[in-house]
Amino acid sequence: MRRGRNALLLLAIAAGLPACAEMRTPAPVARIPAVLAAGSADPVLDLVNQAATDFEDAGRSLANDPARMARAAARVEVIGAEFARDARWAPLSPSVGFEMRAARTELRAALGIRAGASPDAVARALSAAHVALVRGDRAAAIRALDPAIFEPGGEGTLAFLTRPGPLSQSRIATALARDEASRLARSNVWGLSGALDPDSGWLDPLPGRGMSIGPR
Repeated sequence: MRRGRNALLLLAIAAGLPACAEMRTPAPVARIPAVLAAGSADPVLDLVNQAATDFEDAGRSLANDPARMARAAARVEVIGAEFARDARWAPLSPSVGFEMRAARTELRAALGIRAGASPDAVARALSAAHVALVRGDRAAAIRALDPAIFEPGGEGTLAFLTRPGPLSQSRIATALARDEASRLARSNVWGLSGALDPDSGWLDPLPGRGMSIGPR
């Protein structure tokens, strides 16, 4: 009887391994602008940490630096999109997605980004503008800020990137995303061990209860 239960347990673990692997696998770099993903083995997790630093003072340090502001806003667009479509991030608290959507709304209002614009298109355009501004090519930055995405057009959006105003929601959202992503990375949701996180759950293989995640 015990041998049969052990066999069923092994089958259950084997069946769950592909899902665990999927939840540990970083997002494909191809769908993240190269300047945001360069040199990173786990670009979304790195972007979360970088965005929290960008907005830790509610954007005050980004004022008068349109290149950094463009990159910071691009990071928020990518993070929000990846949290919504990548199963790896499904265990995050729903409040993270809610706060990140609110941050995206705040940033789009501050920068004149059209509400219905695709996050991927916005991130690509902002990343291109960032690269152009870093190399001192203002004309290329203006071209990157397509009026189809940025309502004021290139010149107007550059002005908004220079003076974005206070971004308190972006500070709240990115700090929460960093904390929750860090908690998730330490927990057993991305593997079979929660030993690094005393608050994480554990796999419960007790007979009659099946495989589940329960409190410690």
